[in-house]
Amino acid sequence: MAEMDHSAKESPPSSPRRQRMRTIFLGLAYVFGAFASIVQILILIAGKWTVRDGHGSQRLALSSLAVVQFDGIIPSSESDSYLVTMRYFAASFGYEYPSASKAGIVGSTPHLPHDLAAIGRDLSVPSDDWACFRGPEPCASPYFKAFRNGYFELPATLPYFSLVYALVLVVFIFLAEVLVAVRPSWLRCQCYFSCFKRFCPCPRGSRSEIEALPSVFWDRYRLWMWCMLPCAAFLPPFVLTLNGLLVKNFLRGREAGDMNARFGTGFVVLQAMCFGASFAAVLCVYLRRRLGRGTSWMEQQGVTMKQ
Repeated sequence: MAEMDHSAKESPPSSPRRQRMRTIFLGLAYVFGAFASIVQILILIAGKWTVRDGHGSQRLALSSLAVVQFDGIIPSSESDSYLVTMRYFAASFGYEYPSASKAGIVGSTPHLPHDLAAIGRDLSVPSDDWACFRGPEPCASPYFKAFRNGYFELPATLPYFSLVYALVLVVFIFLAEVLVAVRPSWLRCQCYFSCFKRFCPCPRGSRSEIEALPSVFWDRYRLWMWCMLPCAAFLPPFVLTLNGLLVKNFLRGREAGDMNARFGTGFVVLQAMCFGASFAAVLCVYLRRRLGRGTSWMEQQGVTMKQ
């Protein structure tokens, strides 16, 4: 009776050009995956320290990556706007006061209105302006008065978890790529129930059989792994956008003038690029698999028939 095994050596590609294209697509997937991880790292560390710009003004680091920013505290003498900009980042909450070349970090997440009072102290705003936060005295500033009967706090755990989750997924994907190259037998199917084995993309067999599998066999496994990248790219902006909408909704209920609450341009653009890059990586892996189908089905599976 015929017997199936996985000991066949990898067959040569149908053409050198096809093999080069397969290598290029895999390399592009690596680039897109690395870009997705870099974006999440930048979002995680944005606003954690202050820097000096070219004019010597103090700024929050990577300030354009703020999830939401709004103006307030010190009114402008020339218009209805405010001079201080508060910025909510994934892991910090701070402010910038360009007129005084000053910036600072208040905490890891916004606690309003108490953080506004802390910023007022840092900027030497008269204590009478925010006296209503300390007791029954009225606030001299209409801006602080608008926040007297409202309280808002965002938990920092969920955004932090979503970013760490995304980074762990990316590390897991690249670790699997390393194992495919150097120790594929470690990726042997470990499913206990047969119903799971039917769908599991991991190979089954001995160490020598698994390590003899051709590269085209691993394309299905790669596609399964890389399909997790869009999940990693989706969760952080989804959670942070929801938090940003909560901040904007709270500010909308305050009659404090034009605070110009808006999402950070850099945050929106970079996360959109990250999401697009994650799908581009999956597409590259899919195209690599399609190119591998130029060989026969038996060659893709690394299967031979023994008499």
